[in-house]
Amino acid sequence: MSTQALIQKILHKIGDPKIVSKLAQNLSGSEFNSLMLEVFKQRAASVSPSELLRNYEKNRFTLPASSDPIRILERKLNWLQAAKIKGFEPVTCSPAAPFGSCSSFGTVHQDKVISAVRGTEIMADATNILALQLALSHKKGSKDLKRFATTHRHIRAQHFDQPNFTAHFEVFGMASGGVDSGSFRFEKEELIAHLSLILHLLRHSFPDREFRLAFYLKENPESWKARLENWLQNSISIPMTFQEDPEHHYYESFQFKVFLTHEGHLIDLADGGLVDWTKMLTGNQKHRCLISGIGLELVEKLASNPLP
Repeated sequence: MSTQALIQKILHKIGDPKIVSKLAQNLSGSEFNSLMLEVFKQRAASVSPSELLRNYEKNRFTLPASSDPIRILERKLNWLQAAKIKGFEPVTCSPAAPFGSCSSFGTVHQDKVISAVRGTEIMADATNILALQLALSHKKGSKDLKRFATTHRHIRAQHFDQPNFTAHFEVFGMASGGVDSGSFRFEKEELIAHLSLILHLLRHSFPDREFRLAFYLKENPESWKARLENWLQNSISIPMTFQEDPEHHYYESFQFKVFLTHEGHLIDLADGGLVDWTKMLTGNQKHRCLISGIGLELVEKLASNPLP
């Protein structure tokens, strides 16, 4: 049954076809939270211990990960220490994010995150929160370039066909923000900073492997291709490819991916690019933001079980 068909069935069962719009539009945030808290309190009162155990066993959001927690913690510590040396300030993000953190400026559908009460949702992407922190720093008067790094256990609501993709997983994320000073200086310097750290971490994890860097150009592809090649020719020694990708709007100008090569296949380990998030958050069209992330848990799994 489709989501829309299910909603229609529920509305018919309740007997009020306008109940969703009434709850969404007629209640203030605090009123909605109070109502939902009462609903959850009454529903929780009917949950028996045996039912709780059954739910725990079946709920893909709550079961433990299969990864080694000690090795994950060691890798998190090592990567954050490396980031700090490279000028990225480590940040400990909350498990909760403000409601709408992924959908309001990150173009991710709200169905892909787990919404909660009290104006929150479960963290689904730490780079969104790092962008909020960059915007907050700017709002408080800081005009300096800011670089943040974090590790976080993300949880995503969408279903994955790939069995190795679990509902919750560890990610290493970075974000840089600052006011444009002209001549694409921010874009150049921060792209090199992010890629240099990403390649340092991945080469340390896979010392005998090759990597490839792919750029997906969102606008003015010929200009951006020439610009990126010029920026990186003396700083990033890795095979690069370029292709036009004007249809996906999560990033602006360009996106990059770093792949591990294995027997002719490419394994996607890192992703990043320019985003317009801090422009929207601050209202300052000169504010720039570059984000990136590495699948820390995927790297740990591959490094612990070496590819042949």
